[in-house]
Amino acid sequence: MQYRYANATDSRSGPYPDTRQFVQSLRDQTPPELQYYIDDAFESIVLYDNKAVTATVTPTSDKKYKITLTVDAKKFKADGLGAETPMPLNDYVDIGVFTGKKDHEQPLSLKKEKITQEKQTFEVVVDQMPTRAGIDPYNKLIDRIPDDNMIDVTKP
Repeated sequence: MQYRYANATDSRSGPYPDTRQFVQSLRDQTPPELQYYIDDAFESIVLYDNKAVTATVTPTSDKKYKITLTVDAKKFKADGLGAETPMPLNDYVDIGVFTGKKDHEQPLSLKKEKITQEKQTFEVVVDQMPTRAGIDPYNKLIDRIPDDNMIDVTKP
């Protein structure tokens, strides 16, 4: 994508590209089922309220670990004056499981999952004992309270 956009806009004497050409370049290369993200990220003010609610770990018989993660997710569209309207969820959001200390966590699993309901539960199997899990762990989305996206993993 970067190569195509860079080549198409390589004009040293003008006219120079602006964000409209950049967004159109993204649209041109984005499959139809993901076009919503271009609208949300570039055309609207969209806010999320994602939260990890519970995360439990259970050892499996094959020496792996099954994490059951429950999350809450909400999505809002804001107008220029700050009024917010709830939006339906139908988004791909990262679900992650990590090991290590909070400041030096290593991902054991990071996968985009389709979020379609305000409350959803995911099961993830990993090879090492996890310490934390959550939704949108790298805060890629504009979240009202980004600090509640991750939670410590506990034993049931």
